[in-house]
Amino acid sequence: MKTFCMRKSWIFLLIVIYITVLSFSISFSQNFNSDDFAPYENQAQSYPMQKDPFIAGLLSWFMMGVGQIYVQEYTKGSLFIAANFVDKASLILLISYINNKYAPGTGEPIYINWQAFTPGTKFLIISYFGVSRGLKYYNVIDAFRSAQKYNERYLTQKDKKGLSFNMYQDKVSLSYTLRVSAVFSQIE
Repeated sequence: MKTFCMRKSWIFLLIVIYITVLSFSISFSQNFNSDDFAPYENQAQSYPMQKDPFIAGLLSWFMMGVGQIYVQEYTKGSLFIAANFVDKASLILLISYINNKYAPGTGEPIYINWQAFTPGTKFLIISYFGVSRGLKYYNVIDAFRSAQKYNERYLTQKDKKGLSFNMYQDKVSLSYTLRVSAVFSQIE
């Protein structure tokens, strides 16, 4: 029991560190202005930073809603985070239900196989995992597409660079774009 509690505290500590780092990175990216470090004074216009769809999907895979927050869709991200908490609470309730229904109450461990469950319990388990995985996959795809929409909305075609993965109704494309620019100075 003591090792279980120690694992819980490590998981809680990792979650707190993850959220802290994420909040600092979001506040840093919002406060960062590339014009402060520009070598030329004629660069007065500030451009939004490109959002990587792969990073948005990866962040949403680890915790639902974080990819949407990365793409600056805060309302949608908050709703997915709330859905993540509801999902975890449902898992705890399901485990508690199974424990109360199938544990003998003697305190000794019991091993249950799939055939020991009633059809109602099997339905609850299958429906929980189906809804949970479906919500997670929907969240990752939504973060990926939100990053693509963000880039299409705020970046011009010449500003786009890097690896891009596009999903359309009838095809999938993978491309790499490299932006090359030359700076010439006048010698007097």
